[in-house]
Amino acid sequence: FPISNTKFMWNYERFCVFWRRGGNWAAFVLFWFFASAVIHALEHSEQNKELALEEESNRDVGFITGFLKEKRDDFQNDRKLTNQLERMIKLMDESPNMPRLWRKVDFELVMAKHKMIKSTVEVVRDEFLRIKEGLGKDDSSGRELADAFIKLLSEDDTVSAFRQLGEDHEKKVVADKKETEKKCLEKKNEGQPCEENWSFWHSLHFTSNVFSTTGRGTKTPITTGGKLATIILIIIQIPFFLHCLATTAAPINMMLDTILGISSKHDDLEDLPMETANSRQRQLVMLKGLLVLASVLLIHMIVAAVYRFCTTGWSFSDVLYFEFVRTASVGFGDIIPEDEFALAGAILKNLLINIPAQIVTFAMFVRVLPLIS
Repeated sequence: FPISNTKFMWNYERFCVFWRRGGNWAAFVLFWFFASAVIHALEHSEQNKELALEEESNRDVGFITGFLKEKRDDFQNDRKLTNQLERMIKLMDESPNMPRLWRKVDFELVMAKHKMIKSTVEVVRDEFLRIKEGLGKDDSSGRELADAFIKLLSEDDTVSAFRQLGEDHEKKVVADKKETEKKCLEKKNEGQPCEENWSFWHSLHFTSNVFSTTGRGTKTPITTGGKLATIILIIIQIPFFLHCLATTAAPINMMLDTILGISSKHDDLEDLPMETANSRQRQLVMLKGLLVLASVLLIHMIVAAVYRFCTTGWSFSDVLYFEFVRTASVGFGDIIPEDEFALAGAILKNLLINIPAQIVTFAMFVRVLPLIS
């Protein structure tokens, strides 16, 4: 028994050393891929596609119904109009099949088929006439622009151009429908779904938004299984990621303490006795280390911003804004590089940009915590 216990303790100690020296990160990356595969399996289905379309149609129908209800309240004195609006609201609001039918409506096709292009152009022209009348006399630039646009919309060539665009769109819709049906039939014969609604790299991007707590919301689970899996993922993956950040940030801070003048034998600056380092010395070392980490994070952010500036076509202010928001884990989701949805982008950008920035940020947080607590 003693020999067995000694062997167990030795193996356990070796495992702990391996775990803290990168084994936890290897396990985290494997878990990241596994979780992405689970989400992909749950969300990659025809059911998911139908649910996504249904959700979008529900929003559209809800918006129109809300608009009709608002107008109904404005016309309470007109009983005939109110009754007509009530019938429309009831039909749109209470029928579960309305969103399914509504998403089949193509308004551009309707306008082209029913020769409504000219009427629409005239409506827009009249609206700009109203806008022009509302502009002040001192707003010469606005009035000149409105005049130029009204003149352009009054020309027959403008109506002809829009009519040609509508006819081309009608032809394209018909051709695209035939091509889609053909490709769908070929994929079904091969046992594949018709459309790639949620690819594996979409899943990688989604799960990386979960563990980094960015939560941009560009892709969200729709199926019940996907939503339940996301709850479990949040419970497991975020603490796992924080553990990995903590075990990496600790040696970084210890190394900085050693370089900046605090003995490496002290694991925690807060535990240093007054005999070995007074309060001012501890604070000075903390601030120096914080300045070093902030400089590293700034350089990393600038390099990442330059890379995105060269690959996205965004303005440099947008790139800096995106990098700062991403590093802060705020995640508004207003601008997102398209290549993050590619397989290489989802993996490499997390390993080379997002995770290193999170490590440095976490090390800064751990370092500044004693100063503000």
